Amino acid sequence: MDAEVVVDAGDPVGVIDPNVYGHFIEHLGRCIYGGVWVGENSSIPNLRGLRRDVLEAVRAIGPPVIRWPGGNFASGYHWEDGVGPREERPLRPNLAWGGNESNQFGTDEFIDFCREVGAEPYICVNVGSSTPEEAAHWVEYCNSNGTGEYARRRVENGHPEPFRVRYWGIGNEMYGPWQIGYMNATEYADAALRFALAMRGADPTIRLVAVGWYGHDGWNRRVLEVAGEHIDYLSVHRYYGTQGRLDDYYTVVAYPQEAEGGLRNLTQLIDEVMAEKPGRTVKIALDEWHVWRPAPQYFMDALFAAGVFHVFHRLCNSVTMANLALLVNTPPDGINAIVATDQGGLSLKPVYLAFKLYTENTGEIALRTTTTVGAYRAGRVGLDQVPFLDCSATIEGDGATLYLAAVNRHRHKAVRCRIELRNFTPQPQCTVSELYAPSPDLLVPPNPLEITNKTVNVQEAPFFYTFPPHSATILKFTADTGSPAP
Repeated sequence: MDAEVVVDAGDPVGVIDPNVYGHFIEHLGRCIYGGVWVGENSSIPNLRGLRRDVLEAVRAIGPPVIRWPGGNFASGYHWEDGVGPREERPLRPNLAWGGNESNQFGTDEFIDFCREVGAEPYICVNVGSSTPEEAAHWVEYCNSNGTGEYARRRVENGHPEPFRVRYWGIGNEMYGPWQIGYMNATEYADAALRFALAMRGADPTIRLVAVGWYGHDGWNRRVLEVAGEHIDYLSVHRYYGTQGRLDDYYTVVAYPQEAEGGLRNLTQLIDEVMAEKPGRTVKIALDEWHVWRPAPQYFMDALFAAGVFHVFHRLCNSVTMANLALLVNTPPDGINAIVATDQGGLSLKPVYLAFKLYTENTGEIALRTTTTVGAYRAGRVGLDQVPFLDCSATIEGDGATLYLAAVNRHRHKAVRCRIELRNFTPQPQCTVSELYAPSPDLLVPPNPLEITNKTVNVQEAPFFYTFPPHSATILKFTADTGSPAP
């Protein structure tokens, strides 16, 4: 199959917020206990109770932001249960997921985890069974350098300096009957306003994320109309596939195109409502996303994730945060990036390698990219034209390095691509980093998977590159001296 890609380094789309490569941990299954946290007395190597092999794996993909404690768990969580001496913390029922919550991993431990992996903490407060006052006290505990009651408690707990938590979510999926204290749109919009005012009263510099609902304009409009002037993000969640069903390959790799349409529609709605509130902007936080599987991950899931990253690049002016659900050890086994066993073993899933590929090979600025290639129909997601080759180009702010990322969605055919770079002259060779497996149905684990690297000649302009079937590839070009910046 043949294709053509034109990249114009002089035509930027916008700046990509690093927070789109964020992650999410929740008190669900073995995500926290056994995944992130094993305790200081565990036989598994740990750092102050934080599991060392997980720390190292997470550091390697450099998450810019991590969301916690939920998820559905947030609507039954009272943060004061999880601070202070661990031997004195109460045992509580986990009202969202069943079983008991030991509260051994709480706010201080979460901040410690974020600092160890270099991530900004993002805390989601309890709206379902709590109050604006409790949320404001949590903000004070984390961020105040004053002498109030909750700031003093933080100091007494061994943390004299404020945590400076910037991102705060006002509840989780408050529209759903699965959620403790779920509400209708008017009830939640009013609650979001009350919580926002109370929390900003404790720290006016925080960034607030309100609950949106993917594809439900009525809910989103109401929240924006009532609370839009007091929030910074509207959160939406998007999972693909259903528990108990494995979608076919071509559906899975088409899911990102459906997400792009849904996020563009939400962007238009936000722009329409916020036009009546001059001086205030609201961005999108896709703070839960994944393909939902009841089984181990397949290689095709890496291509799904890569396609989602391309959507974030194209929508960089509106989607400025995203958090994969979930980072580690979550049932079903298919929705995580890392699996850490109770015996001390660790395995990295295909989506983990997709994160590694893109976080190491993406520039600061998204560029306009035109791709000409054949397409197919993905009926399950209602799409008539899904291009076999999906491309995204980015460039560093100084114009010295340009990256061209490509997902070849064709299951069987390689794509021979003519590549034209405008307003950018590359050096004679470029670096190629590629994710490829013998089959898109490859199970990982037990089968090994890795990113391969090589160099290719690009002396001729335009030049050609052949992308293998069912692959994700990033070509890294370095500018010749004097090549113009965008």
